[in-house]
Amino acid sequence: MATQTATPTYGWGAVPRRPGPGRRLLRTASQHPAGMFGLGVLVVFVFAGVFGPSLAPYNPEELSVGRPLAGPSWSHPFGLNQNGQDIFSRIIAGARVSLTISAAAIFIGASLGSFLGILAGYFGRWIDYLVQRSGEAFAAFPSLVLYFMLRAALGPGMKAIIAAIAIGALFGGNRVLRGATIIERNQVYVEAARAMGCSEWRIFMRHVIPNVLPLVIVLMSGALGAAILAESALAFLGLGVEEASWGRDMSGTNLSIARTGYWHVVVFPGLAISLVVLGANLLGDSLRDIWDPRLRR
Repeated sequence: MATQTATPTYGWGAVPRRPGPGRRLLRTASQHPAGMFGLGVLVVFVFAGVFGPSLAPYNPEELSVGRPLAGPSWSHPFGLNQNGQDIFSRIIAGARVSLTISAAAIFIGASLGSFLGILAGYFGRWIDYLVQRSGEAFAAFPSLVLYFMLRAALGPGMKAIIAAIAIGALFGGNRVLRGATIIERNQVYVEAARAMGCSEWRIFMRHVIPNVLPLVIVLMSGALGAAILAESALAFLGLGVEEASWGRDMSGTNLSIARTGYWHVVVFPGLAISLVVLGANLLGDSLRDIWDPRLRR
């Protein structure tokens, strides 16, 4: 009569238990503190953007809530601008505008551009030629002229800004991903998949893209920071949205006022931009280290 031997749960023959999701999260956080800091920064600003109207102590568009150009105080932590508007409330409200525009533009532009770059690198031939020549044509086209054309077609507002930044991000990391895909295309695992009878499209979707994905994440995180800077630059030039935004609060008029000693007018909006860009880059680098199969232990 056959007998079954129970698997020991302790001692020399014990089967190691897989750590739970909470412990794995803590271990990942301890191994990548910079990435967790970046994630925390982004979460704080996203939370501020989503719940901005409830968090802001004052209406960001309300005039003369106090003495114009008053410095930081308990009632106004970041001070007031030249119109007597609370800067802290405007930064909270600006988070929604800046992050919405940047995230939408990167989701549309960088996602499509990354796919085109990987597609060109793997299949080559006329696809590679078409993608690369299109990227060169867009790179030679002046960005401001493109924005004015889109603004004339779509009207002033978020749509034109999102479309302009998305087109600018379309071919941003195209060549980098193309080169990385060419390297992956010549790897042994691709030849093995072909020998097993896998189609080229299946190899492309199931094997090549997952190995290039960490680089896509890093490039998109950097593109997010660049998109925030682009939106801020348009607002700085007076071409942004009419709502409160970080770039609008750093316009030329505010810079002139800051030179007269009222530093808080531009320092705090600039600090918000810097923190979000830094957080996106730190998070992207850590995600690359976590997801890249070649870096796993």
